[in-house]
Amino acid sequence: MKSFIFSQCLLSGLILAGSLFVSQAQAAIVINGTRVIYPSDQKEISVKLDNNGEAPLLVQSWIDEGDAHSTPDNSKAPFVLTPPIARIDKHEGQTLRVRFTGQKSLAQDRESIFWLNVLEVPPSTDDGQNKLKIAFRSRVKFFYRPTALKLDTLQIAQQMQWRLVRNADSWGLDATNPTPYYLNLSAVKVGSASAELDLTNSIFAPGEHKTLPLKGTTDAPGVKQVEFSAINDYGGIQTLIQPLTQ
Repeated sequence: MKSFIFSQCLLSGLILAGSLFVSQAQAAIVINGTRVIYPSDQKEISVKLDNNGEAPLLVQSWIDEGDAHSTPDNSKAPFVLTPPIARIDKHEGQTLRVRFTGQKSLAQDRESIFWLNVLEVPPSTDDGQNKLKIAFRSRVKFFYRPTALKLDTLQIAQQMQWRLVRNADSWGLDATNPTPYYLNLSAVKVGSASAELDLTNSIFAPGEHKTLPLKGTTDAPGVKQVEFSAINDYGGIQTLIQPLTQ
């Protein structure tokens, strides 16, 4: 049954011959929160899903290790979700229970990152018309956090280390996360120049160092500080100003 529902998602990209229209314009299932934190001392945690649409939906959920193309059948993430498949009526909710299986040893001195997937499939209708059904998948970060880690997001961000560097005919910003936490940046500015952020370079793993390309004028070497925004555990934005390391 797992594979069957995921296969329906793949069919959503096919255009059927004849008269077509999209039966659903946007995702109806909402995950409460922009990220999920799993404290290592918990036997299980709960994640709430809400159906804000006008029709019942079949929903399939799973956790992957970072491969956006993974399926419920081939993911090796050491977590079990209950229920993995559920029907959620319109304007109703469903609570997912997530349990760490212990089948894979995870680091206890730093965070580990996974991704929670929620796939919604619109209901089938038998009205004699050809339709393009859109199956939506939401994917949010899922952090396994050892209980020995006690800093909050603001304290993590305050430990970031920044250095302005020259790359050929442009400037870049060396950034280092010396903490055992993952840090997600939403904006970085040096003088009047902004860092070019995307899903790949905006997330700093524990101990990770990256050089961020800068677009615009840095006002170097006169600039002395960097202004940046980090996303906290609740999805909120915290903006900080820190000195550049010379």
